[in-house]
Amino acid sequence: MGEYEKMTKEELIVRIRELEDELLLLKTRQNELESLLTEYSEIVKKQFEAFDDFIKDLGTKRMIDPLTRVYSKEHILKLISYYHQKAFEENFEYAIILIKLRGINEKEDFEKEQIIITLGKVLRESVRVPLDSIGRYSYDSFLVLLTEISKENANVVKDRIESLMNIKLPEVEFDIKMATYPYDSTNLEELLNIVKE
Repeated sequence: MGEYEKMTKEELIVRIRELEDELLLLKTRQNELESLLTEYSEIVKKQFEAFDDFIKDLGTKRMIDPLTRVYSKEHILKLISYYHQKAFEENFEYAIILIKLRGINEKEDFEKEQIIITLGKVLRESVRVPLDSIGRYSYDSFLVLLTEISKENANVVKDRIESLMNIKLPEVEFDIKMATYPYDSTNLEELLNIVKE
């Protein structure tokens, strides 16, 4: 005789209710898993789209600023966004530095160009190539992405940029601001706002 044939009618009813509850629980868990899988698929799809956009720009004029030979604004922002996601997933620290020249518009065109070209060179000398990336954010400002770096070491790089600028561009006034992930914020928009303020 099977185990259910030995049970009374009441015991069978209790067992049926237990099995129904278990079935309901399993269906709920299945729905939750399907929902998580859908969400995961969307995230992976967005990552691939971002990576495809990133790859499409490689080797094109849109990627490099022709005057300074650093990344364009569009490309450095894509790199920062891509790295922010990676830092979040893999628990990395990173920093963003913004250098803004002051009073450059009062200078002659040739002098302006020379200052901007020199600043691009100073930044390339200051960072840890190929770990870090530099981009021209606007006519008179540059963004630097320092990857896998502690706040203390990021400050060392920031100080190095300042001191090299004071040596190579002594007549030029500038502002330099830094934001670090995750210390200053875990939100990319907030990090960018900190350096832009």
